[in-house]
Amino acid sequence: MNFDRLKEQWNNEDADSVNIPNNIEQLKKSKHPIEKIQKSMKMELPFQIIGIILIGFFPQQLDFPASQHIIYYTSYTLFVVISSYYFFGFFKFYKQTELYTGNTQNSLWKIYHELKLNMERYQSLGFLLLPHFMITLGLVFYNTLAKKGESLGNMSSHNQQILIFSVLIGTIAIVAGIVLWTRYFYGKNAKQLENILNEIDE
Repeated sequence: MNFDRLKEQWNNEDADSVNIPNNIEQLKKSKHPIEKIQKSMKMELPFQIIGIILIGFFPQQLDFPASQHIIYYTSYTLFVVISSYYFFGFFKFYKQTELYTGNTQNSLWKIYHELKLNMERYQSLGFLLLPHFMITLGLVFYNTLAKKGESLGNMSSHNQQILIFSVLIGTIAIVAGIVLWTRYFYGKNAKQLENILNEIDE
């Protein structure tokens, strides 16, 4: 290999043509999606808390008999306890984003991975609505049949089909809604952070 020739070619290269990424500028640019994440979290948290409180009044809104309240509120209590664990993680992640200063690539990677983890937790919390949704739907259906003088034991094939169809549609709607909601609020910002980190690595 002709090292002298390689050295000569290197020296003849125009220094201006060499593109050196400005890591500091890219790290500063990453502050923008993080600020948007913080804004989304601030906006969403009150609505989530209000939503959970309103779910607690479903037995009164749907005219459940007093004997069914214990069934509903047992499920509701479990949902609230697990939601509290999520909100604690939500709060910790928010505090982490406040401490981010945009001066190191490692801290940005940490924020990115924590964001992805919290997106997964967010979806898991939403999926926990499914058992509670099933119990609520079951009670609604049971009470509807009771008013008609029927029961789950002697339910007609038509009502069975309606129940199965309602469970299927409700499950698909909840799962799709949770995934789309997560992507809408946090997916775009996560992608921006990922692109910035890829640019820095390159």
